[in-house]
Amino acid sequence: MNENVMELAEGDWIIHTRYGLGQVMCMEEKELLGERKNYYNVKTEIFNYWLSISSLNSGRVRHVARSSDFSKALDIIASEPAALDENFHNRLQSINDLLAENTIFSKAQLIRDINARNVSKDIHANEKGILETLKGQFVNELALSCQISENDARDKMQEALKKSSANVKPKKPAF
Repeated sequence: MNENVMELAEGDWIIHTRYGLGQVMCMEEKELLGERKNYYNVKTEIFNYWLSISSLNSGRVRHVARSSDFSKALDIIASEPAALDENFHNRLQSINDLLAENTIFSKAQLIRDINARNVSKDIHANEKGILETLKGQFVNELALSCQISENDARDKMQEALKKSSANVKPKKPAF
């Protein structure tokens, strides 16, 4: 049997690339398009979704990062931001590539770099949405993993963002 096969149990916390933090509530067999498959019912802060057991090793789902990983992730956020491509389509492709990695470190890098771009230039609504989603997911995972309040987790992230954008030249006001 493959040692890299992800296994989940009721009560496990997971991170989905799109939906963020969720808890496995149960496993059920469901019929979809005439085919019966086993699914996990995963509850997020906002909604429940069904995760096919056959898709567990797709890279879109991972276990919650260890608390020790968050020290490095916060260091990444606090570090000097990397410039994002000026071409929107290239920039969005790079963002999507990092999102697909689905690691706490790739999320930290995106939070840092998109935030820095937002400080220095107007960003597209898609990028604003991605940034806010990533921040929320990061805070939720940090709070759960390190067993701290969401407010404390948000403060840690904001402090790191403040450090990373300290040398970023702010955009000129529109008016």
